[in-house]
Amino acid sequence: MTGAAIPRLVRTGGQRRGDPSRGRSFVPAPAVALLLPLILLALATASRASDSCDWTGSGLTDSSEHSVRPVRLDKCWAGTVRWSYPRGALRVVFRLTGASGGREFRVCLKPDRLNGVRVLLDSAPRRLIAVYDYRSADEPASSPLRSRCFKSVGGTAAFYVEADKTGDRSGPVRFRYDLEPIATPTPELFVADSLDDECRPCTVEEMTQAYCTSSLVVQGTIVGVSYDGDVSRVRVSPTKAHRLPPEEDDRVQQPQQQRDGGDGERQRPMTITFGRGCRPAVGPGEFVFMARAKFDELALRCAPRLEEWRLAVKADKAPGCILAG
Repeated sequence: MTGAAIPRLVRTGGQRRGDPSRGRSFVPAPAVALLLPLILLALATASRASDSCDWTGSGLTDSSEHSVRPVRLDKCWAGTVRWSYPRGALRVVFRLTGASGGREFRVCLKPDRLNGVRVLLDSAPRRLIAVYDYRSADEPASSPLRSRCFKSVGGTAAFYVEADKTGDRSGPVRFRYDLEPIATPTPELFVADSLDDECRPCTVEEMTQAYCTSSLVVQGTIVGVSYDGDVSRVRVSPTKAHRLPPEEDDRVQQPQQQRDGGDGERQRPMTITFGRGCRPAVGPGEFVFMARAKFDELALRCAPRLEEWRLAVKADKAPGCILAG
């Protein structure tokens, strides 16, 4: 549609009998033409929505209860999938592209609302593994759905989100995802990630990689531990901040500056989440905690003792990243 297709005058009123010049109101063509760029801008924005890290769709546009809509999320490390009025199924495919393309990764799902759907892991060959089963709208909110993590195979992870044909399908379904590259691929087919490898000691290479790429790096001591199912949450009292995410910056750096100023006020503790199988305990000793933001929490990547970290700093094998002890 071009400007030439817009009439010179657009009639917006009626016509009175006996006087063709009265009872009419007109809008000048330039005023109407101003709407055209806005419409084109809205269409362009809508066309780019599929390239974002968040996907939003509606089952009202699906023609059949058996239809499967493909959703490809190839360019992002994290985002959200929203599906209103679920019907049929989605096949959500995750893959790393760019510099990390072809690498194996860990994908974690965190449901916020899964009323009327179930989630299945597409595990080759011809095998579907239930991740989350159907959840009714009247299920108590006191039983939140936990995040689940899986490892890719061949650099790809795929899930089916299947709507219940008989239950509540008003939605909206909403879950978040998070991807993280892993150094060592696993020989198994798609299996639930036990995360037990997070509890082994970090190698020097893993320490330096975690230090250079984590959103949080602090020295500190463990002052409290709580357990929630498969997850351990550790309260850390920081003694030195190497790197802080934006949400922690204002809360932690100011007490550090006050403590450096000599008034003796300690930094406020922060909470770091440990994976399944880890059983940290309160005790003496200082650690260097390296974590990344995931699902509104800080997830541990590596936590060497301070003495081990200082040895790694002396061996400094991290190109493009300056290590600090």
